[in-house]
Amino acid sequence: MPTVALVGYTNAGKSTLFNCLTGAQVLQSARMFATLDPKLRAIELPSRRKVLLSDTVGFIRNLPHTLVTSFRATLEEVAQAEVLLHIRDASSTYGEEQKAQVEKVLGELEVLDKPRIEVLNKIDLLDAHEREGLLARTEASGEVAVSARTGEGMETLLAAIDRALHTDPLLTAELWVPQQEGGVLAAIEAGMVVHAREYEGNLVRMTVSGPASLLGRLRKYRLRDE
Repeated sequence: MPTVALVGYTNAGKSTLFNCLTGAQVLQSARMFATLDPKLRAIELPSRRKVLLSDTVGFIRNLPHTLVTSFRATLEEVAQAEVLLHIRDASSTYGEEQKAQVEKVLGELEVLDKPRIEVLNKIDLLDAHEREGLLARTEASGEVAVSARTGEGMETLLAAIDRALHTDPLLTAELWVPQQEGGVLAAIEAGMVVHAREYEGNLVRMTVSGPASLLGRLRKYRLRDE
C-alpha cells in the first residue's frame, strides 16, 4: 500500500485530522512535540484503493538538538511517502511564514518533488467573510479547505488524495463474471467501484473502475478496457 504522510507546522491540527480520517485515538495536543512517533493507519479512498496514512511530528523553527534524533526518526515516513498532505492552520495570522518553514524542511529532506496537497485546516474558526474568501480561493488553487474538528471537507480531501496517487493507477473495464463465482464477485464489490451491472443468463456483466493490480488478476473476465 502506498503511504500518504501528514506534514505541517506544529499545532496545525495534523493529529486531529488523522483521527478524523481514521477514527484512531491519537493524542491531540497544542503542546509542541505531542506527536513524536509515526502513527500509521490504513484508510480506504473513494476509488476503493487503500493507503497508509502517516501522522508525523509538527515542524518548528530551530529544532532543539536533544530532539533531533526523534525528529529524524518520525520523518522516515515522509521520505517514503508517495503523497504529502501539508496541513496548514487557515486561522493563523502567520500562515505564510509557517508554510515557508515547512517547505524549507521538506527541501532539506529532498521531498519537494513529491505530489503535495495543501490542506487548509480549522476553517470552523473563520468568520463568514473569511470563510467565503478562502473557499473561493481553494477552488482556483487546488488547495483543500477542511475542518478536522467538524469533519467538513473530508470527502473532498479523500478525492484529492485519490487523484494524486500514481501507484496502482485506476482503470475502467467491463467484466463478464459467472454468477457462481461468488468469491470473484465479492472481490469486485470490495475492491472496485461498480458503475453498472446487468444479468445475461448465467453471467453478470459489470462496468467497473478499480486498481490495475486487481483488474490484472481478473483479466480472464475482462471484455474490454475503456
